[in-house]
Amino acid sequence: MPRAACSCVWRRWPMGFETRLPWYTLGTAATASSWQSRIILEIEEPASNHNGGQLLFGDDGFLYIFTGDGGMAGDPFGKFGNAQNKSALLGKVLRIDVDRKERGLPYGIPLDNPFVDDPEARPEVYALGVRNMWRCSFDRGDPVSGTHRGRLFCGDVGQNKYEEVDLVERGRNYGWRAREGFECYDRKLCANASLDDVLPIFAYPHKLGKSVTGGYVYRGCEYPNLNGLYIFGDFMSGRLMSLRENPESGQWKYSEVCMGRGQTCAFPGLINNYYPYIISFAEDEAGELYFMSTGVPSATAARGVIYKVTDPSRRAPPGKCKIRPAQVKVKSHLIPFVPKEKFIRTSESTPRPTARAPTKAPRRRRPTAAPPAPTLRPTKPARPTRRPGARKGGGRRRGRPGTAVPEPQNGSVRLVRPSGLSPGRGRVEVFIGGRWGTVCDDGWDIKAAAVVCRQLGFAHAVRAAKRAEFGEGRALRILLDDVRCAGSERNLLECAHAGVGTHNCKHEEDAGVECSHEDPDL
Repeated sequence: MPRAACSCVWRRWPMGFETRLPWYTLGTAATASSWQSRIILEIEEPASNHNGGQLLFGDDGFLYIFTGDGGMAGDPFGKFGNAQNKSALLGKVLRIDVDRKERGLPYGIPLDNPFVDDPEARPEVYALGVRNMWRCSFDRGDPVSGTHRGRLFCGDVGQNKYEEVDLVERGRNYGWRAREGFECYDRKLCANASLDDVLPIFAYPHKLGKSVTGGYVYRGCEYPNLNGLYIFGDFMSGRLMSLRENPESGQWKYSEVCMGRGQTCAFPGLINNYYPYIISFAEDEAGELYFMSTGVPSATAARGVIYKVTDPSRRAPPGKCKIRPAQVKVKSHLIPFVPKEKFIRTSESTPRPTARAPTKAPRRRRPTAAPPAPTLRPTKPARPTRRPGARKGGGRRRGRPGTAVPEPQNGSVRLVRPSGLSPGRGRVEVFIGGRWGTVCDDGWDIKAAAVVCRQLGFAHAVRAAKRAEFGEGRALRILLDDVRCAGSERNLLECAHAGVGTHNCKHEEDAGVECSHEDPDL
């Protein structure tokens, strides 16, 4: 899949969000000459947070309402929580008919709602088991064939470990509070055979972001490369992300969306200087996408920015796009987006060095040319700045010509990288028992990457790469698997692991790292 790139225009606008109340109040407007309101539905909330994400009308004409689980942590209400309680309206996707009244209610119940005949369930419930869905959207479908029209996508904000994206379907249970992402949260409830929950189409850990903002499937005309991509973001990390479905397997492939071109697109862990706190997404009549973000982590921020998602690598030929969206009237001028690269600042993506490593990278003169790769030969942890040269013929520092290079110590590591990658990036290989081997990614995370980077003489770990991103080590044995590190170990052998030579993975899962001499948080 080609990397999606965004060149954007933006404007400042005042965001006058109303104060959130500890209950839901839905109203409609009437009369052509004046606006009047009537209350349709009120839901009492036990806490002030988790107020849900959106109101949407579907192609069926019914109103879809997305309610949070009631707030607080872990949905502590009742025996199984509000989200798993069919008689509660919290933690649900609701579906009602606002054009008619029945059962003494100011709205109607669609006849095909899944629980209309269940005496223990509220008939408004369309789906259950959600925590706090923040932004949902209906897929317009393929612009030519109409395939997938009406699919409902939602981003569901997680508790403390995972964020998820769900494809919401009638009558399905999306697992909260039994499950957070793909993992069990309430283990007793998770083991209940009657749960019958649906796993998300995608979930990501909090080292990537901590509050998902649901988006849209791109169905516009201007940028064909983006067609079919579900584009969404994260409120806290500022990441723009995308998912593309494999039509044969039904699996969704993840890829980060790049703003602009250049080093930002080539080096993950960098973003451009757009306002990072992504609040919401939108689309116009033509299906072109926009997102809104602010410069402070608050949904009630006084100022924000609107960006249009575009793909400079490919645009539709002139005259092909027939739909012309209405011009948006703005008080300020459109300002061209000029990329400026910087590191994403997240507490988990780049852990601080431990006591065994300096708090800052040692100051050294920067060479004008690219430095030699520091990863082809292992270094001794106690003397990271005296590693052998990485270029051909540069592996001997002392000794006369022909002197044999001493055998690495157990636990030594090196990086192997294809041509074209910058130093400090590559597949991890470890030396154990007189041989080099590879490490699998079953437990691979940024803490293990920090151990490797420190061994190689780098002060900072930027990313823990997985799934043979830097090439597979098929010529070597798999030596380590299920590696779990605290981050302070001297080498990978001091971390918990499955045992040397014991593994349940394949070479296509070989682990990799990205290291840096520069502190990404500075």
